[in-house]
Amino acid sequence: MAFPFRDAFPYLSSRMMDQTDICTLESLRRAKTDFHNKLCRASIDSDPLLLQKLRSENVFVLSEFFFLLSAFDLIAHPNKLEAYILSHNRQLNDLIASDERRKLMGLEVPRLKRGVFSMIQVHKAKANLLSATPGLDQADIQRLTIMLFSPETGRRVIECLEAAGFLTRVATPYYSKIVQSHGTIEKFFAEYLAQVRNDVPQGGTPKPEVQT
Repeated sequence: MAFPFRDAFPYLSSRMMDQTDICTLESLRRAKTDFHNKLCRASIDSDPLLLQKLRSENVFVLSEFFFLLSAFDLIAHPNKLEAYILSHNRQLNDLIASDERRKLMGLEVPRLKRGVFSMIQVHKAKANLLSATPGLDQADIQRLTIMLFSPETGRRVIECLEAAGFLTRVATPYYSKIVQSHGTIEKFFAEYLAQVRNDVPQGGTPKPEVQT
């Protein structure tokens, strides 16, 4: 993705523009575009509407969530998942108790309460990792991402990634759906981070842009 300002304003002095900041911004934009391009190319369905959805910010945010689940190895270790959920509960309860912080984040109490796990739900989340189809319940993902987007938005993004072939939802006898990632979105997100990390050399001189 081209970044037009550098060519449009070649006369700007270094005192007016920090080259490292500009190069970092270029890298972020380029890496994010490449991330979405990879998703679209890897999608099992090339429907234009689906590809448009794969370029949404919500898809990027949920991909980051799945990357972090993998990076911290939470799906493989029920006790780690429990610690994460309990920390999530504490964070939500602290926000519920703090009007100032909650309003600063633009969040309302009813929505935050929808994200709090009961102890029964915590134990069920751990048990889901030990089942024949290990993964997170879709409802648990919606709770864990409650500060990122509404449960309804979370469901739509999960369905989008499933339609593209990056996730599988397994129906259970208990009227729930276990979400399993195939690892592709985590891989692409790791490549996004690596590109951002490596794309800005010392001295702030941008690397040549590769058209994708």
